[in-house]
This record gives sequence, C-alpha cells and structure tokens, in this order.
Amino acid sequence: MHLQRRHIPAAIFGLAAALLLARLLLRLLAARPGNPVFGWFLGVSAPPPFLSAALDAGQPRFGATLEFSTLALMLLCIILGVGFARLGRH
Repeated sequence: MHLQRRHIPAAIFGLAAALLLARLLLRLLAARPGNPVFGWFLGVSAPPPFLSAALDAGQPRFGATLEFSTLALMLLCIILGVGFARLGRH
C-alpha cells in the first residue's frame, strides 16, 4: 500500500499523536529524565513551553505526573489527523 500525497498530513499528525501518547505513558509511569534514553525522548517530545506553563502549573516536577499539555496536544493532533483523513476521501 502506497501513501498518497493527500494522506501525508494525516500520517504526520497520527505519528505525532503516537509519540505524544508514548510520552504521556512514560510520564504516568514515572520514567526518570536522568536516564539517557528517556531523557532524550522526553526532551524531544516536550510540548511548547507556553502550553505546558499554562496547563501544567500545578503538576509535580518529578514522579508520576499527568501532563495536561501533552494530553491536549495529543487530542489536537488526533482531531487534525482525522480531519485531514476525511478531507482526503473527497
């Protein structure tokens, strides 16, 4: 199955949502940022600072946390991906 040009935006948003889901699960399971692999992944997949400052103000810095900014960004990626996929059908 080949990827057509009209499906590329939906695939990109789907990949971004999957990466954000992985970040959300790592933070929920209290992955330590000091670990080189987790630290790199958490650094690369971090939401924009203005979003995390607004939504994650009351969250602890260490331990298991639910990052609302990551959750909101993941939901936005899913909505945009589904929207682009529906546009590609017509």
